[in-house]
Amino acid sequence: MNDASPALTTAHLREKTYRMDMVRGSLRGILTTGTQTFALFIAIRYYNAGDDVKSLIGAAPFIGMFLSIYALHYLSHTGWPKSLCGAIPTLFCGLCLLLAALADSLYPFAILTALGFMFLHLQTPFLTSIYNDNYPSDKRGSYYSLPVILTVSVSVVFGIFGSRLLDHDLNLFPWVMVILGLAGVAKAWAIFSMPSKPVEPANWVHPLGNFKYIFEDRLFGYVLLTWFIMGFANLWVLPLRVDYLTNPEYGIEESAFIVTLLITIIPDAMRAVSIPIIARMFDRVNFIVLRMILNLTFGCGIALFFFTPDPLVIAMGSALIGIAFGGGSIAWALWVTKFAPPEKVAAYMSVHVSLTGIRGTIGPMIGFWAVRHIGPVNIGFVSFAMMLVATLMLIPEIRHGRGKQTP
Repeated sequence: MNDASPALTTAHLREKTYRMDMVRGSLRGILTTGTQTFALFIAIRYYNAGDDVKSLIGAAPFIGMFLSIYALHYLSHTGWPKSLCGAIPTLFCGLCLLLAALADSLYPFAILTALGFMFLHLQTPFLTSIYNDNYPSDKRGSYYSLPVILTVSVSVVFGIFGSRLLDHDLNLFPWVMVILGLAGVAKAWAIFSMPSKPVEPANWVHPLGNFKYIFEDRLFGYVLLTWFIMGFANLWVLPLRVDYLTNPEYGIEESAFIVTLLITIIPDAMRAVSIPIIARMFDRVNFIVLRMILNLTFGCGIALFFFTPDPLVIAMGSALIGIAFGGGSIAWALWVTKFAPPEKVAAYMSVHVSLTGIRGTIGPMIGFWAVRHIGPVNIGFVSFAMMLVATLMLIPEIRHGRGKQTP
C-alpha cells in the first residue's frame, strides 16, 4: 500500500495495520511449520540428507536475517513504502517454495527451500518500523500479541494436518510445499496492504554502516552482546532438535506426528498461552528483568529436551521452550522500539536481526559438529550454562530496563 496518508486518521491507520497483521500472522503460522519441522523432516526422511544439507536448511532463515541489513540499505535508497519493501522478499519466498515442490532430487529441493527461507526473513526491519510508526509505544506488545497467537495457533493446526499427511504417504510432501509457497505469496499481499511511511534514506555508504550503533549506543551494544550469547545457546540446537528425534543414531526415531508434536504443537500451544501475559509484561515491566526470566526459561527447557530420550521429559522441555519463545517473539521483535530513537528503529532492528542471522547461521553447523563429539546431553547442559552467563551479565543493566523513549 502507499505511504500512511494523512487521509487516514490515527485510529483507522492503527486498525488497518492491526487487521492486516492478523492476516500476516496467520499465514506466518503455516510458514513456521516449514522452517521449524517439515523442510528438515522431508530432507532427512525422503532424501536422506547429510549434515551439510541439514545445516544449510537449518541455517537458511538466519542467513536471511543477516542479509536483511543489506536489504534495508539498498531499499532505503528507493523511497518506497516500508510495506512494499517488506512484501517483495516475502513474495520471492513464496515463489521459491512453490518451485521446491517441483524438485526431483535433494539439491534442487534444498537450494530452493533455503532460498525461500532466506527471503522470508528479509522483511523484518521494515515490519518493526511499521509497528513503531503505527502503534502507540505503551501498547505495541498488546497489538503485536494477537497476530503472534494466530501464528502459533495456525502452526499447530497445520502441523497436525501436514504431519498426518506425511505419515500417511511421504510421497505427498510436494503438496505440503505448495501450501507453504501459497502462504508466502499471500503473506506478501498482507504486508503490502499495511499502511506505511516511505523507508528512511540511509546516510552512509556501506551496507554494514548501521553496525556503528553498537559502539555509539553503549546500552544497545551491551544488550546485544548478552543476546548473542543467549541466542547462540538457543539457536545452535534449534535444527538439532529435529535430528535428535528422527535420526536412528540417537535411538529415538519418532514418527512425523510425534516429531511435530514435540517440535511444533506443544511449544506453539504453550506460546499461545504465554503470549498475552508476556505482551502485557512487555508494555508494563522492566524489559531487562523480563529478558532475564526468558533466558532462564529457555535454558531449563533446552536442558530437559536433551537430557533423556524419554518423550515425557522431552515434552516438558518443549513446553518450557514454547513459553520462552512466546515471550521471546514479543521481546525479539519489539525491544528496539524501547531503546532506539524513532527515526532509527529500522536501522537498530537491522543490526539486531543481522546478529541473530550470524549466530543462527553458524550455530547449526557448530551444533551438528559438537553433538558428534560431546553428545546431546552435554549439548543441553552447555546451552543452559551459556543462558545463565547471559542472564548474570544483565544484572548491572536492570536500572536501564524501562528504555529511553517516552509514550
